[in-house]
Amino acid sequence: MRKSLVYLSAEELEKRCRFETLRRSGPGGQNRNKVETGVRFYLDEFGLVGEATERRYQGENRKIALQRLRLELALTFRDVPDLDASPPLSGFRWFERLVGGKLRVASDSYDYPILVAEFFDVYAATGENLSETSSALHTTSSQIVRFLSQAPKTLEALNLLRSKRGLSRLRA
Repeated sequence: MRKSLVYLSAEELEKRCRFETLRRSGPGGQNRNKVETGVRFYLDEFGLVGEATERRYQGENRKIALQRLRLELALTFRDVPDLDASPPLSGFRWFERLVGGKLRVASDSYDYPILVAEFFDVYAATGENLSETSSALHTTSSQIVRFLSQAPKTLEALNLLRSKRGLSRLRA
């Protein structure tokens, strides 16, 4: 249930959140210092926050903040699939975005947090074995690293799991 929040549309997720606007100093001209263009979404039931202040317009910051919140959901909750089920990983959006072993998705895409969640779910199911995970997801380890490095927080999450097992860090 909790992880399924990552699949919600922006409007549906917004309804579950507490929202506030904020002012931040920094680049962006006087408008940035006088108008509350920054936004923060709180998903209080899980203690997760998505925030964006870098754009000049509140609408743009809202989209970015919700995407960051969805990414937090993807990184926080696991729904470990049964890799022995037939067919394995049915219903995974990952395979809809896979073209010739390469993922076609940008980090600001609606699907990006979903694909991150699916990757980490399979990674958990394989006992945190990147080689087995890439095989199960019909791609290569280097493609996975390239995909995760689009949002540095996701690659950092993988490297944190790897460091706990005494494995070396992966670089983009």
